[in-house]
Amino acid sequence: MVRNVKKLESNIYNIIKYIVLTIGTLFFLLIADIFVLAYIQAKDSIANVYVEYVASGLEKNTDENGINHYDLTQEHKDYVDEHNGFVFLLDNDGTVLWEYCMPKELPRQYTIADAVKFSRYYLQDYPVYTHITDNGIVVFGTEKGKTWKYTLTYQGATVVTYIYALPSMLIVNIAVLIATLVVTVKQDHRRREKERTTWIAGVSHDIRTPLSLVIGYADEILHIAQDADKTMMQENMTHVSENEGGIFRRAQAIEEQAVRIKNLVTNLNTENKLTYGMGSWKKEPVLLPAVIRDTICEILNRNMDEKYDIRVSISEELEQLSVKGDKELIKRMIENLVNNSIIHNPQGCKIAVSLTKKQSPTFRKYILELSDNGCGASGEQLRRFNAKIKSNKLPEHGLGIRLVRQIAAFHHWRVRFDKGESGGFCCRISL
Repeated sequence: MVRNVKKLESNIYNIIKYIVLTIGTLFFLLIADIFVLAYIQAKDSIANVYVEYVASGLEKNTDENGINHYDLTQEHKDYVDEHNGFVFLLDNDGTVLWEYCMPKELPRQYTIADAVKFSRYYLQDYPVYTHITDNGIVVFGTEKGKTWKYTLTYQGATVVTYIYALPSMLIVNIAVLIATLVVTVKQDHRRREKERTTWIAGVSHDIRTPLSLVIGYADEILHIAQDADKTMMQENMTHVSENEGGIFRRAQAIEEQAVRIKNLVTNLNTENKLTYGMGSWKKEPVLLPAVIRDTICEILNRNMDEKYDIRVSISEELEQLSVKGDKELIKRMIENLVNNSIIHNPQGCKIAVSLTKKQSPTFRKYILELSDNGCGASGEQLRRFNAKIKSNKLPEHGLGIRLVRQIAAFHHWRVRFDKGESGGFCCRISL
């Protein structure tokens, strides 16, 4: 199938914009998170600041008997009370020399092992912090369940690994983010393509029945007018009345325009399916000469005006030429080229359809050519017809020529529009 290359190219700018916007947003959020965490950390000072501050308020007094007495200033007591904490002082033997608001369930004597444990973790579920002073070890504790306290230790090599790994992890995360974003955009784009294709297919289906009725009734009126014309001729009437001639011309115009609308809707549906890869097209062996003749016969059987003359020329050696492609698409391509000559030459023209072989020492190819001797196309028009399709906007001359190019691309054929030998319009398709 024809891939959605053109549509993807048109969305590259949007995808880049989404990526830059997303990365910029993530960077902004990262900086904002760092500031928020820093604010929280500054607001809730670290534990060592707690215990150092409390220890700085411990006063030592020696009485006349040489006995030391300890106490906190009122300011530091208020600080301890504000944090629902407690403080005590240990000597070098692990004995509590002084205490303030110390829970009763806590022991007043500790071993070195006890001191090591609670300095690192908890003292009977109380988070405590220690600070060594000249008077001994000041222990400051807070209420249970308020503080998470564990010591994290890392090897130097591990820290270095983290330093080198973090940029790589950041790059991987950004790559995953970009890939996810691209996939999401493509899936959303694919969904909208499917909705558009379904909608156009539905419109094509709904319009088919009324168009068939219009074409059928117009064909009946044409036959009635033709029969009336024959009857008048048999009765030696020299001319058809103006009213009856007008009915014939109007019925013919109705049929022609209805067929034109039908072709336009069919082209629109086919073009959309080819563009977005939604059609169930198959590439299988097709007898090309038979397809060409069948298509031309169908066109000639539509009450075509006598001012259009279609001739088919196929080399005898190519009568059994088989190509790999979709029969309906090939017929649509040929019909569009013939209709293009008819529509742009209302005064009438001769249309030639040929299939020839071009042989050289290095390669062999087949040329399907459709040309007319009509008004042709200007140099600017031919340049646009042959230029690369860059957008999904409908071209100035409708979908016919564009669909010819898409069908040729689907079959990997080369198509070229040019002036014919007789000055008209010519299309050469290299198979």
